[in-house]
Amino acid sequence: MKHKPNLLLIEPDKILADIYRSALVKNQYNVVIVSNAQAGIYAVDKLLPDLIILELQLTKHSGVEFLYELRSYSEWQNIPVIILSMVNFSEFKNSSNILFNNLKVKAYYHKLTTSVSELLEIIQNNIAVV
Repeated sequence: MKHKPNLLLIEPDKILADIYRSALVKNQYNVVIVSNAQAGIYAVDKLLPDLIILELQLTKHSGVEFLYELRSYSEWQNIPVIILSMVNFSEFKNSSNILFNNLKVKAYYHKLTTSVSELLEIIQNNIAVV
């Protein structure tokens, strides 16, 4: 029996988090949702997720700071991360090499143009089959 993939969603918007959780659970994913970077690092340690979905705009520490901390641990180097953010990617054009090469972000999506069904497809395409 194959296990249900563990997803970590780092999303400060409670309404969006509930919408995403509902769709993900319905599609056979185990979902842990946290609202900030510190809780995200704690959750990674406890859950060892198969995929992280990250909003960049977080309180106290940004999503980028979360990524730097995540990647500072050798055992977490290969956890796939997808950014799903209200921050427009064009704001990161000059630092996209850092995001995609150094911090190993798999993909970057804008919330306003990514539907829940598209998110499900994105997750399916970026998660390791276990």
